[in-house]
Amino acid sequence: MATTRDYIEFVMECMEAAHTGLDLWYRPMFGEYCIYSGEKPLFLVCDNTPFVKVIECVAEVLSGAESREPFPGAKGHVVLDVEDTALLREVLLLLDLHKPMPKLRKRRKSKC
Repeated sequence: MATTRDYIEFVMECMEAAHTGLDLWYRPMFGEYCIYSGEKPLFLVCDNTPFVKVIECVAEVLSGAESREPFPGAKGHVVLDVEDTALLREVLLLLDLHKPMPKLRKRRKSKC
């Protein structure tokens, strides 16, 4: 089941209500969504469920959260309660501060 447009809009409203001042936006990916702060990916929203990849800076904050795979083969993700504004604000600010930018991949040369 893919994430609905209504649900991603709800998640974005919750993130705006957290008043972090971050430039948050989302991009559809294979029927699901990825939420970004600037160019940095922060969350996945799969099957109407927001997921956070657990990295060191948020591990303690999310220690009591449910752990699940957003898709087969994904590792180290927990479900985030976006309706808990205080938790959401803390996680957003920590991820924006500590999560590294994705590495740029080299393009393959075509064989033509």
